[in-house]
Amino acid sequence: MFSEPSNMRILLSGKYRILLLFFLLWFFTGLLLFINTLFLKSNIQHQQLQNVERALNNYLETMNTLSSSPFSLHNRVPHEIDFIRLIRGKNQLLVTGGSNMAFTGLVGLDPTAKGAWVDLLHPDEDGSWLLVSKRLGNEDIIQAGRDDSSTGIPIYRKTVADSYRILFYAALICFCLALFFSHMMRAPLRILQRTIKQTLKQKNLLLSHDEREEGGDLQPIYQLLEQIFYQNRQLIIEMQGALDNVAHDLRTPMTRLRAAAEYALQSDAADPQSYRSALSDCLEESERVLSMLKVMMSVAEAEAGTMRLERQSVDVIETLKDVAGLYQYVAEEELITISCEGPEGLIVSADKTRLSQVWANLLDNGIKYGNESGKVEITVEKVNNQAVIRFCDDGIGISDTEINRIWDRLYRGDRSRTKQGLGLGLNYVKAVVEAHGGQVLVTSKVRKGSCFEIHFPLISSASIGKTEITD
Repeated sequence: MFSEPSNMRILLSGKYRILLLFFLLWFFTGLLLFINTLFLKSNIQHQQLQNVERALNNYLETMNTLSSSPFSLHNRVPHEIDFIRLIRGKNQLLVTGGSNMAFTGLVGLDPTAKGAWVDLLHPDEDGSWLLVSKRLGNEDIIQAGRDDSSTGIPIYRKTVADSYRILFYAALICFCLALFFSHMMRAPLRILQRTIKQTLKQKNLLLSHDEREEGGDLQPIYQLLEQIFYQNRQLIIEMQGALDNVAHDLRTPMTRLRAAAEYALQSDAADPQSYRSALSDCLEESERVLSMLKVMMSVAEAEAGTMRLERQSVDVIETLKDVAGLYQYVAEEELITISCEGPEGLIVSADKTRLSQVWANLLDNGIKYGNESGKVEITVEKVNNQAVIRFCDDGIGISDTEINRIWDRLYRGDRSRTKQGLGLGLNYVKAVVEAHGGQVLVTSKVRKGSCFEIHFPLISSASIGKTEITD
């Protein structure tokens, strides 16, 4: 139901990508044409000014003005020049090559003005005249000019018009290039999409090697996808195993609860003691089921980061002795000895209930996977303003291949499957310890036992007695 809007967003993003690429290509094309036009304009102006200046120098050499009177200029000017103007102080002499030329703008023109395509009446504005000015001696200034409206300016205007036409046709070319580049950029994604579709049709979820190239651009993505597929496959396997364990662990108390209820229904109604006994058994079994569900909910809260902690000052050795006392009868049934040693007065800020659950999980594992007539040693010591608690047993131990996975949710080792459990205890232990700002470590050897080490930060004497609720 959500695929259509997603596809629409992808389609729109593809169109925007094409338009953006088109405008970028067209912009850079226009920029190159603009730079080329400015370059051609500068070259045309420079070349035309050189022609006027060269014609003026030739004219001066012909008239030999440097050795004779400057005001003896010949009235015939070269065809490259429209006028020659000689200025000495307030006097000036003007020689033109055309009879229809207006003198109004030349009288007040600055004798030192020069440049390309200027206006004679307003030299600061654009016009069509080319002006060249030279100083002859200390006082004389000679100035020459030519109207470039019929030579250089038409060439420039034609260049500008050609640039506009090129820019128009370039828009079509740039749009085609944008489509082509966009198609080429999406080619790896299409290959990846086709590969994933083929992979999803397979049961082993292994990426097909037909489409991929070793060392290609998509190689890191293929590796990440293979890792994701592998992790998902492992998660599915673990969840299936965990569901089997949950079903097995829930089946026993539910069967007992059903049997107790059926026994009460089939018993003599005149015997209230049988009803009381059946209700007591039902209550006991329901409490066991609720306890298992509560553990699962606590683990879910821990993984979601929503665990609520009611922190208070807790004496570590005191809580450990309380838990050890509760498990004393269970340990005696397994012929396992529990010892708990450590200094009193090591205070931590913790949720007492959850901390006791951590001790209970670790102690229960030590008893459950311990050897008959074995032992579980609990020791506490202070190290660098931290309380270090160790649970050490001499049981079956943990192999090197499993030791890094025991903290995973629902994970149970091969040799631990013979024991009742959900694979949630150590995951919950790690979550609670880390939520308190602590750290849990483990060392183990097969058939020699395991040692779980918990580091908890101690609190100062000024903080003792304060209660704090945190998430």
